[in-house]
Amino acid sequence: MEFCDNCGTLAPANKDITQCQQCGASFDRSTTETPQTDGGTPTQTSSTELEELPTTSSGSVKKADAMEWLENRNRPSSAELRRATLEKPTDFTGSTFPTDISTIRLTGDPQFIETIAGLFSWIVDMEDYSRRIEINLKETEDKETGEQTGNYALYLSVAERG
Repeated sequence: MEFCDNCGTLAPANKDITQCQQCGASFDRSTTETPQTDGGTPTQTSSTELEELPTTSSGSVKKADAMEWLENRNRPSSAELRRATLEKPTDFTGSTFPTDISTIRLTGDPQFIETIAGLFSWIVDMEDYSRRIEINLKETEDKETGEQTGNYALYLSVAERG
């Protein structure tokens, strides 16, 4: 997939289109091939700071390291958010947990969910002719009693349109 460097809109597959239909910026189509692994997934060419953090024997990042990493994150641009989001394929089944599919999961009381959800309003703009937004917003229930807890869960992801 290729995105506009200016606004983050998905570029059409048609290589004859050289301008973004959203903002008018030119697409640089000089590098059109994405390296592929055996499974057809784009190969990562560089590691992230996250991948370089030291972990404990259980695979967790120590709190101090995680806090420093989090504190050093910059607010991403719309284009960066779009480029970083990996869609769920139309034929996907099963759990997304062990995959590289991008999913946002929030849980908490209504005020927390409503406040934090504002950080993810950008995802609504990703829905277009080739992608759809999957959203699940519901009150959570106690697994033991089946009673509603008064807390909520919000799940967001982007999926290919079928």
